[in-house]
Amino acid sequence: MNDPLRVGLVGCGVITQRTLPGLSTILTEHSGTITALCDPYQPAMDQVASMLAGNSEVACFTALDALIDAACCDAVLIASPIGMHFGQVQAALQGGLHVYSHKTLAATRAECEALGQLANSAERCLAASPGQILLPAYRRAAKLVHEGALGAVVTIDAAAEAAAHRFEAERANELPNTNENYSWEWYHNKQAGGGPLDDMFVYPLAFLTEVFGEVVDAKVFAQLTVPHIAWRDRIVKATAPDSYCGVLRFSDAVATIRSSFSSNTQFVPWGTIIIRGTKAALEIIKHNDLDYSLFITPNEGQPWQEHLPVFNEADRDALGTKECHVLTDIREFITATRLRREVTGATAMNAARVVGALRMIEQHTTGEES
Repeated sequence: MNDPLRVGLVGCGVITQRTLPGLSTILTEHSGTITALCDPYQPAMDQVASMLAGNSEVACFTALDALIDAACCDAVLIASPIGMHFGQVQAALQGGLHVYSHKTLAATRAECEALGQLANSAERCLAASPGQILLPAYRRAAKLVHEGALGAVVTIDAAAEAAAHRFEAERANELPNTNENYSWEWYHNKQAGGGPLDDMFVYPLAFLTEVFGEVVDAKVFAQLTVPHIAWRDRIVKATAPDSYCGVLRFSDAVATIRSSFSSNTQFVPWGTIIIRGTKAALEIIKHNDLDYSLFITPNEGQPWQEHLPVFNEADRDALGTKECHVLTDIREFITATRLRREVTGATAMNAARVVGALRMIEQHTTGEES
């Protein structure tokens, strides 16, 4: 506990750049420091290195094996394209490192379970995004459901729809010939793990499986609306669907989830979940990365509202207001690693359940082309 926790960042794209200020604060809280960067695309690594200009001890690697062999880290945060996660997490655990993986942990349930077993046998901490249940609004909603405040749950509606990644502000100056694993292109490449299913559908699914258990049946429709994306001076071929609409059956409830690369909305924002019960309805509304509200409307009595921000005022000043859900996962991982305790919320077991549901959904999906 007295030695600094040495952390390596694997993948230096937009999500790493957005969370870097908050991560630096979290590491300072836990006597940690960033000692290594790893990305095959040098300009991305240079960008993150420039953000760490005050830290001259950061080593840069274009391959994960080299980072592991250098023995310069105790833990790594993996933010590479989804299709790379299993191999990289496995290599890092086998190299004796604690590992946090952005979603999704692996491509299959069996792979997630294998990584969980590997972490246990190696006595290393493994955390996997998304840990939605760690967020105050979701935790409160789960408590209300379990306490019976809504009565028997009848139906659930969830939406995870937003503009495609090529519209992110950080990519405004991205060069047309950017490495495909750093560019937004991989999000539309099915083989690379792209598409809104693993990228966005996974968020409401992670919460619902935490609260309602396994998905026992599904009927899902998918569509590839724009198979050829015009971007600047070229055409990018998409192979992953850009929209999903599914009906999922849990043992005690039925849910619909919509997920797409489309457009942002004002009245049904990304992250909206509505749970309707026989006594009351509950709505989770995400106003922005920091602020969430619960609206509870009982069949009898007065409706009420609860404002449940991700961070308190002090944390907001220290960690910022971008990607708060990711920083919550990372803080849990760093805390668990330092205290040598098990991770809560963002666990490999939860990831296995979610990924298992995703693969079932794919098997029950029809229509992937316009």
